[in-house]
Amino acid sequence: MTGVTVVCTTYFPPGPIGRRRAQESLEAIASWRRHIGHDDWFRLHIADDGSDMDHWLHFTRALEHRAPSGKIASGFTISRQARRGVGASLNAGFRLAFERHDQVLYAVDDWQLLHHFDLAPWVHLLDESPEDERHAVGMVRLGPPHPWLTGRVEMFKAGWALRLDRHHFAFGHRPALYHRRFFEHYGAFAEGVNAYECERLFAEHFAFDSDGPDILLALPTPWSHVSTVELADVEPS
Repeated sequence: MTGVTVVCTTYFPPGPIGRRRAQESLEAIASWRRHIGHDDWFRLHIADDGSDMDHWLHFTRALEHRAPSGKIASGFTISRQARRGVGASLNAGFRLAFERHDQVLYAVDDWQLLHHFDLAPWVHLLDESPEDERHAVGMVRLGPPHPWLTGRVEMFKAGWALRLDRHHFAFGHRPALYHRRFFEHYGAFAEGVNAYECERLFAEHFAFDSDGPDILLALPTPWSHVSTVELADVEPS
């Protein structure tokens, strides 16, 4: 399987709010380690936006202490911006990630993963998506959708997914897998704005550009079809 870089953006303001957010981020990262399964390791990159230094040092030391070998490698890389917003952090993290691999998992630092999730089928889907077609897939959303979204249900080797229509927050800053083709077409995130505005601007850009790669919303299910014996076409006698 192709390599994947996990990009996690962080910002821990001074005081108790920042301390709590740092702890929650550590818990989120621990949940990714427990539950993301595939047959290869992938590298964690922390893209920070000028966190309070005390909180930042506590966070990175705790991350080093907790890091096991295996699914997320014990080493991790860091980029730090000076309060330029989550867009700048994402741009920096994604630039570094795409120097290594064609895909990035943006695993948002305040979203924990509650159950096992096999990333490999969706990585393969992005690898196999044709790059020369108008509606190639460039992003697979792996978390809950935003309200009001619509789309077309399709079946892939990876499983069921909704090919999202281009309105509302079809694009969103929730956990998702990205291919580099997505940003080669749509460009970088807005910098110097808050997270809501950064998300809104990119969502509008995606909505009004119908020529670029599509977004899928993965629809994982705990049910698995046992398909060794098919009897649906047997007529009753």
